[in-house]
Amino acid sequence: MIANNPKSNDRRIIGLEDFDHAHMELIDLCKRIDWACSNDTTVPGIRERIRTFLMYARWHFAEEEMWMRTIHYHGFVDHQADHAQLLQDATDFIDSFGPALRRQDGPAVACYFRFWLNRHMSEKDKQLRAFMCSTA
Repeated sequence: MIANNPKSNDRRIIGLEDFDHAHMELIDLCKRIDWACSNDTTVPGIRERIRTFLMYARWHFAEEEMWMRTIHYHGFVDHQADHAQLLQDATDFIDSFGPALRRQDGPAVACYFRFWLNRHMSEKDKQLRAFMCSTA
């Protein structure tokens, strides 16, 4: 779960200010989805927060992938594939609701995006950080 405790976020930081900032922004955007899903936000408001999250994730993933190529990261192909899969899964998940997304679906939507972000950061970004530390 995305926590406010800075120590719990340590595993998400790869050690470069721009990427660390982007990861914190993704966490914040995820929290905004969570907030919208648990408060009196309209369904279009929830969808807008999800679109914003996904647009930022696409931008961040492209930046991260360009950087991984630059440093010749040995796990690039796997990491890039995970980015693509995450974006596709999220798009499919949201599309599965179609126009039928309801406020009652909010907890499932919020849980999905927390899981989505936590899994990637705790697995793939952690591996990237280990690579960086081993080559420093």
